[in-house]
Amino acid sequence: MTVYIPADWQDTINCHAARRHNNHRFDTNHRVLTGDYWVKGLTGEVGFALEYGLAPDLEDRPSGDGGVDFQVGDLKIDVKTSNNIGLGMLVPVIWNKEEEERREDTALVLVEYKSRDTVIIVGWIRDQDARTHKADVVTGRGPLNHIVPLRGLAPLDLLHAEIQEAKRSLV
Repeated sequence: MTVYIPADWQDTINCHAARRHNNHRFDTNHRVLTGDYWVKGLTGEVGFALEYGLAPDLEDRPSGDGGVDFQVGDLKIDVKTSNNIGLGMLVPVIWNKEEEERREDTALVLVEYKSRDTVIIVGWIRDQDARTHKADVVTGRGPLNHIVPLRGLAPLDLLHAEIQEAKRSLV
């Protein structure tokens, strides 16, 4: 599903990305793999938010977002944005059992970054299901990752239904 990012949102993304970069540039806990890491990530999140009628989280979080970009009722969503989805979705291995259990029901969404004004929402998978896929080191792509092939991602209409149900539960 292709989503076009309006110019005003592009400006907002650029401002927040620059601020996040400045806040985290010396933080060893953040794995910044490219110079435009924050722009790409925020563009994916904003594209997802625009498509599904959610509010993007633009708050500064010095300790990160804990792997939750959106929360609708009990539904937690973590958007994974990449400009190179050829290998599929890369999900960092978690070595902490408590953290793994906390994330197991989180919906992971793969978004392909095409340009500052275009993203493609590809598919999604539950965190616990993503962790059943093999883990390997992908050269130049950070630490050990579970590699979820594109064919292993669920259709977006199923996630949309879960989002709608979560919204109804709030009323």
